[in-house]
Amino acid sequence: MPILKIPVKHYLGILSQSQQKDLKKRFRKRAEETDIARTSSVRRNPFETTQGFIEKYNQAQGSNEQEKYENLADVFLIRCKRRAGFITVGEGRHVDLPGAWTQLLLLSLCNGKVRNDSLDVLVVSLDHAPIHAGQIPVLFHLAESIQYFLCSDTTLSDPPSSYKTKMLQLGYLVSLRLFIFQLTGNLNGHQLSSIYLHSLKGLLKCETRYQEFPNMLFSVHFMMRVGEVLCGLKLTGDTSVQVSVEAQEHGVNQVLRQCLFSYHCVQNNGTQLSQVIKQLMLLRDKLQQDNWVDCGLGLMILGEAAKSSMLCLQTLMNLHMVQTRESTQKASWPWQLEHIYCSILIDICLNSCCAEIKKTALIGQSNSSPCSCSGGLLTLLKQSHEDKWRLRYSVVQGLAHISRRITLSESLRNTAWITLQKHQNQETDPRIINAVRIIEVLQLPAATK
Repeated sequence: MPILKIPVKHYLGILSQSQQKDLKKRFRKRAEETDIARTSSVRRNPFETTQGFIEKYNQAQGSNEQEKYENLADVFLIRCKRRAGFITVGEGRHVDLPGAWTQLLLLSLCNGKVRNDSLDVLVVSLDHAPIHAGQIPVLFHLAESIQYFLCSDTTLSDPPSSYKTKMLQLGYLVSLRLFIFQLTGNLNGHQLSSIYLHSLKGLLKCETRYQEFPNMLFSVHFMMRVGEVLCGLKLTGDTSVQVSVEAQEHGVNQVLRQCLFSYHCVQNNGTQLSQVIKQLMLLRDKLQQDNWVDCGLGLMILGEAAKSSMLCLQTLMNLHMVQTRESTQKASWPWQLEHIYCSILIDICLNSCCAEIKKTALIGQSNSSPCSCSGGLLTLLKQSHEDKWRLRYSVVQGLAHISRRITLSESLRNTAWITLQKHQNQETDPRIINAVRIIEVLQLPAATK
């Protein structure tokens, strides 16, 4: 039989007359409240940083209201530090990492001291806070903002500054977290925006700009390589992109897996650490062949284990010493992986709780013969090949940081300082001679681990 479409003219016809009047009265009241909300000014949390505040803050510079806005910015920064769990290493019921990171990035648009202070807090928080999948949306927001800033014509034309250096370090830390989420499968279902891809291609312009600054260039390369993995693309020199089969099939490689096993054994007092280490040493050739980002993350994890395990530290050094001895017959590590290795040793010297491990990371293994390379930070200065200048550059800056860390033992600081002065008197490459001065001018933080 045919279906008759009966038009409904009275939507409230199924209700009684009294109920209709009551509902109509509620609808009118809701409509009036909506109109009032649209026309009235929006009340905001007085402790939230807004774009309007940033503009007023920057406009107040040099005026009678400057002190007022600086005090208010300090209040905002204190609140952001609390929300980021700055003292509690990102833990606590009061912590809201996505909100804190967004606010800190916005606060970094202020001119003056608050800019550097907010970036310092953001760097430390991204470096130390626990990793949680709920951070993914804000991480992409940070990545897009950072890459857009780095690729702007103004940024590329201006000389390097502490602000740019910290933005590059932020880009590295954000990309590192996204890379970990990619490996663990947490990025499945997250759609990459066109803004991210566009800003990623723009990083190609940064390569030539930072050729003489290895720490900055490393951050650029790391962001580019991780971006290629996330997008399944390969960036080319003409700013175009190509589909990358390697990136699309990206997974956890063997070196990274064994380093994870090593870390797990150290954290849980596992009895199989020696066996895991043996398997890791059998994979040493893959450090020259595989993706340096995968291998670098593996070395970072092994370095974390080495802060409390001398066996892991010796393994880390042996992996590097083997490729140093065999580099005449085989290809050596990519310079980016060398930079990561150097940064790991610096981090161990600065942050290990064991004095003997700190000393070994700086000087090398005590059982090494005088003629052989012992794997310590100081021995890296002996890499005199032209293509190793970036490694020496990183070591020099690392020794400068170690010699100035007042929380370290006097003997460790003196060893670093004396070695640094002796090397600088013998160094002939002007790029390396200027490395220490660049730390002072740009106020560079310690090498990224």
